[in-house]
Amino acid sequence: MIQVILVGNYSKDKQESMNRFVNVLANGLNTHQIQNSIWNPIIIFGYFFKTTNSGIGKWFSYIDKYFITPIVFYLKVFKNYIINKKVIYHICDHSNAVYVPIFPINKVIVTCHDVLAIRGALGFKDAFCNTSNFGKNLQKNILKNLSKNIHISFVSKNTLKQFKEISLDFFSKNYQVVYNGLNANFSKLTQIEIGHLKTKYNNFPPTNFLLHVGSNLERKNRILLVKMLNELSSNYNGIVCFAGQKPSNDIINLAYQLNVSNRIYFIEKPNHELLNLLYNTCDALVFPSFSEGFGWPIIEAQTCGAPVICSNIEPMPEIGGEGVLVANPSSVNDFLQQFLTLSNLDKREKLIQLGFENVKQFSTQKMIESYIDFYKSI
Repeated sequence: MIQVILVGNYSKDKQESMNRFVNVLANGLNTHQIQNSIWNPIIIFGYFFKTTNSGIGKWFSYIDKYFITPIVFYLKVFKNYIINKKVIYHICDHSNAVYVPIFPINKVIVTCHDVLAIRGALGFKDAFCNTSNFGKNLQKNILKNLSKNIHISFVSKNTLKQFKEISLDFFSKNYQVVYNGLNANFSKLTQIEIGHLKTKYNNFPPTNFLLHVGSNLERKNRILLVKMLNELSSNYNGIVCFAGQKPSNDIINLAYQLNVSNRIYFIEKPNHELLNLLYNTCDALVFPSFSEGFGWPIIEAQTCGAPVICSNIEPMPEIGGEGVLVANPSSVNDFLQQFLTLSNLDKREKLIQLGFENVKQFSTQKMIESYIDFYKSI
């Protein structure tokens, strides 16, 4: 019988989506009667700081992650060895590949969600990831461990392609592409449900809107939406809604300069219900990212029946399939023209239906079954 240890994340500072990935995987394995448990990196020093993403808290969290946690993991693995317990160790986030040497090399799987930080550390400007000297050494160590003869799953064909390009030592044939399954319950709402939810949230956009979901990272290219709104002028009377991180000062200042500040709206960290509502009611999701590992908002929006306009840089076209319009993320006019084509209602509806078809390949059930097959092959 297969028993799987899922190595999770340092939960104090890791993105919620990564934690959801581990939990969805654990629940799916339970459904298939696959015995499993979650080992998370130990938090001791991190508890004393409000954040471990920056400042002195970040450095103390390194003691937890890179000194205390390996000791604890070594002891647990040794215990399994002593009692002759047959275990597969699945490191669910490649950033924890530093733990690879702790586990039996032929019994470890790593899920690689992207290689953006690694590429940034190696000097690739198109990754849009600036890294400190310490971070560069850490990313190179992660790459070294991923390049060992271990089992690896990649969340997109593009991530696999990029990894092969940077890992000259990669000789393992034990890899496969396993698309992420939706890790939250996004769905198409009825008009009655939409009407009810609109009255529930007093911060819902006051008029029709274009939606962006994400952060202010340079690679997310939020600036394009402000410029696009300005160029649309009288061709569109709606607003831009930024969901996630509050727009940066650069974005706000540009909106003032272009005299569209009254058409910029934001909802900081919307809960799942509100985010689902935003996808269901936006005129389009605009996702002009320069660099992604997967691109969750694309399939979330498609599941909710929203038209999607995204970057023509991989993996966005791979993930969106035929159910997205693609445009050059360096060209405001490209995105503008693609949006204007949605005024053709037949084309809009066809795009939405293609989106519904596309998301079928990103079912959680399919992801779980793929991982179980991977485990059985070890």
